[in-house]
Amino acid sequence: MLFLMEKLLLGYSKLLQWGDSRMTNYALMGSPIPVFFILVSYILFIFEIGPHVMQNKQPYTLRKTIMGYNLFQMACNLLGLFVGTYYLPQLSVLCIPLDDPDLTAPHYWYFLLKVVDLFDTVFFVLKKKYKQITFLHMYHHVLMLVGSWMSAKYFPGGQLYVLGYINCFVHLVMYFYYFLTSWDSAYKNNIWWKKNLTQLQIVQHCLVLLSFLMPLLNQNCTYPKVLLMCYLPAVALMIYLFTDFYIKAYITNKKSE
Repeated sequence: MLFLMEKLLLGYSKLLQWGDSRMTNYALMGSPIPVFFILVSYILFIFEIGPHVMQNKQPYTLRKTIMGYNLFQMACNLLGLFVGTYYLPQLSVLCIPLDDPDLTAPHYWYFLLKVVDLFDTVFFVLKKKYKQITFLHMYHHVLMLVGSWMSAKYFPGGQLYVLGYINCFVHLVMYFYYFLTSWDSAYKNNIWWKKNLTQLQIVQHCLVLLSFLMPLLNQNCTYPKVLLMCYLPAVALMIYLFTDFYIKAYITNKKSE
């Protein structure tokens, strides 16, 4: 047993040493323990603590809180777009190497934004909108949190820039819509917004899939091919889940009306 513990500790130590040295001094990047704690706390609150606390309570409205949160998200994603646009002339979507240019800081701040995104689900629980906590919703948030931390820790920047840049634009539009619905509930009944937002999400993931496929097929690209091969199935699953949701929500249901 002691031998096994020593091996595990040695392996854990080596795993930390493999991380990009440029990320060492950033908060939450020293080890996976803080992010693991955040993730466990998030899941426990969503499925156990939150529903138990809210069991005998009326749903919170949280109108002003959510409006402020949506404005904050809009500001952060708009800033992400500005930063991404600044680097855009230096990059080629066909191949963005890990170290050219140095995108460690933008990658780190993008990871922090994925931590903030978890409040979406917290608000669902406090408003007792449990039906909105779907597999797609949870998969998306958990994948983005874990994926953004791992990529920032071990291979910041590079081809993932495309994902972050496109995602900031989509989230800017998405949180603008959420702000409108929190400001005036009449927007919730506008099917045009909901339908086109889902279409935008599908297009987003198709573009990201293409941005990973091109450097994979580009023999001169130095971005690690094994990483691209890991990204592709995850993005393909996102496309499937969003497309399945779109078909069920806006095609199948419409035919049954």
